[in-house]
Amino acid sequence: MKSVHSLTTLLIALAISFAGPGHAATVDEVALYNKPDRQKVLVEGARKEGKITWYTSLIVDQVVRPVKEAFEKKYPFIQIEHFRGNSERIVQKMFAEYQGKRYEVDIVDGTVTAPMVKKGGFLQRFYSPHLADYPAELKDPQGYWGVSNVYYFAVGYNTRMVKPTEVPKTYEDLLNPRWKGQMMWSTSRGSGAPMMIGNLFQSMGQEAAKVYLQKLKAQNVAKTTASNRQLLDLVIAGEYPLGLHIFHHHAHISRSAGAPVDWAPLEPLSATINTISPVTRSPHPHAAMLLLDFILSEEGQKVIQAQNYLPSHPKVPAKQVDLKPGGGKFKRALYFTPDSQLNEGDGWVDYFEKNFLK
Repeated sequence: MKSVHSLTTLLIALAISFAGPGHAATVDEVALYNKPDRQKVLVEGARKEGKITWYTSLIVDQVVRPVKEAFEKKYPFIQIEHFRGNSERIVQKMFAEYQGKRYEVDIVDGTVTAPMVKKGGFLQRFYSPHLADYPAELKDPQGYWGVSNVYYFAVGYNTRMVKPTEVPKTYEDLLNPRWKGQMMWSTSRGSGAPMMIGNLFQSMGQEAAKVYLQKLKAQNVAKTTASNRQLLDLVIAGEYPLGLHIFHHHAHISRSAGAPVDWAPLEPLSATINTISPVTRSPHPHAAMLLLDFILSEEGQKVIQAQNYLPSHPKVPAKQVDLKPGGGKFKRALYFTPDSQLNEGDGWVDYFEKNFLK
């Protein structure tokens, strides 16, 4: 579970040696360009570049392909090429290429990709006029990343096994004797029990959270190494009535398809953000900035919305409105930045392993 930190440590020394000037300065000028003719400059440069390479953690068929199609329709002279992997795999691939002096990638995204690439010296600060529309928690104060989409976590429950009057409404409700041995959560660092612990540490304060978590421990919450999607499938199959800290939009999608499942918000909901950034040695910086602008714009966010993903833009609601704060089902969410996940995540994992795995 601590492989993210070990990966960063191993690769930083390798990466720094490649962070010289030259091409990086050219990318810097393009990425930070902020004059009235910016759009014209980007389009003219992108026509010469002709392509973009995007290393993404997003599901290709669900999100990447629709974004690619919409963008290429808008800019038919640009072709998007993409590679899909989790944050760790993206960084491994990128740094291995940089070691071989192959500068192919233009844009990277992921929940913890940004701080790892930044530590290597390869994350590019950038300007986009669309960032002005975003609240502080959904953009980097130093200008290194924007947010393509958000994820929220909630309790998933089997509607055949849980009566409407029994649905948990608060974290305290999980301590009801009714749920002893009837709940399951994932051991995943990035989306499971450790992140729920991080939420409780931050929202309750560490001491109060530890008192609560010892009570939750007595509830004998079952553990699985399966993904959150697979955990929800176990709930749908009736293995457990409750799944803790599942992606709530997965429950919505399954319910819409007829599965006996729904979700319940425990506020504040944990929220993670999928950050997106250019890199310092981008070979196609003009085209890369056009794609970043598109994804962060209301136009691009509506493409994401149409795929039942949750747009980050505050003016673009979820396709199912109540999946975002203020949509009628919940008001408060606690957003985990990439830095907090990377830097504080070890503490959440340690607490989980010492108190729930032993």
